[in-house]
Amino acid sequence: TNTIPECPTYHPSEHEFEHPLVYLQKIAPEASEYGICKIVSPIAASNPAAFVLMKEKKDFKFETNVQPLRLSKWIDEKDIISFSLRGRKYTYHEFEDLADKAFFSRFHSSGGLPSSYAEKEFWHEMGSGERETVEYGVNVEGSAFSCDPNDRLGTSKWNLKNFSRLPPSLLRLVDREIPGITDPMLYIGMLFSMFAWHVEDHYLYSINYHHSGANKTWYGVPGYAASQFEKTVLQHVYSNKILTKHGDDGAFKFLAQKTTMFPPNVMLQHDVAVYKAVQKPGEFIITFPRAYHAGFSHGFNCGEAVNFANGDWFQLRAAASRRYAHLRMMPLIPYEELLYKEAMLVYKSSRVRSYKKKPEDTASYQAIMLPFLHLMQS
Repeated sequence: TNTIPECPTYHPSEHEFEHPLVYLQKIAPEASEYGICKIVSPIAASNPAAFVLMKEKKDFKFETNVQPLRLSKWIDEKDIISFSLRGRKYTYHEFEDLADKAFFSRFHSSGGLPSSYAEKEFWHEMGSGERETVEYGVNVEGSAFSCDPNDRLGTSKWNLKNFSRLPPSLLRLVDREIPGITDPMLYIGMLFSMFAWHVEDHYLYSINYHHSGANKTWYGVPGYAASQFEKTVLQHVYSNKILTKHGDDGAFKFLAQKTTMFPPNVMLQHDVAVYKAVQKPGEFIITFPRAYHAGFSHGFNCGEAVNFANGDWFQLRAAASRRYAHLRMMPLIPYEELLYKEAMLVYKSSRVRSYKKKPEDTASYQAIMLPFLHLMQS
């Protein structure tokens, strides 16, 4: 994994930081070629996640998933990895204590690990085939951004409680709350807690903030290589027995369950572009549409994520709809309704603005109106 190149890291000024989606559109042409990118916040939170989740939200508790710390050989049904609920709820402090003890028992230290060493140890443990497990507080509804009016990050537009609703994010037009998509979720990890290879629901963008704790290693495959990624997984990760019994559709369903984990070197060996990042507290990771990604924690930490979408997402959203229909998966957001609402807003805006050139010549206009016209004709 040392041969995997790093994704780009961006350091916006405080002025650039004031307009998140404008800034993301600025860096997207370069950053999207890597599937993921890292953004270092120029301002810090005044109140850490521990304070928010133990003081501002005194009744906060969460369940964890139990994750086997091994790679599946995908030989048969019995070998397929699944993540199960632990069956108890933790306070933030209780899980931190559990995670710290697990870290100390393995490394006889309470300090952080060098990122390269953590990565080496993670894949060594995954490949050893031992029956150890870790726990991960995944998809926990809520936010660790502070409500304190004096918290600069909490009052900024980068507060993920409001991010998906910022103009011009298309998700502002969704008239209901969808946890994880329109509203953020927390991810509270311990040493080697993992998020397996997956792509975001409906091929949306995602933004992930690292509140506190140990680093995370991320791997990302750019959206343009998604088909190559899927082909490689089918041919070189899942076994012939699995494919013979379940077919390609069954394999895609396994991938959609977000439990398929394997070293990123598999992609390199088959000429699929893959990049990595080490995320530290105070840093954002952006995943771009249809970018497969995976990763793991270096110790106890707390992160938060939510989705968003720009106008350029509509073209990919059609492909996502076809995949959902093919796999008989229920869509989570009303694609046609969003497209209609945004098209009407764009059209009205184009009528009242003064353009130096025709509105239909602008990229933003075409990104919305072309899919809309196609929908009307279909």
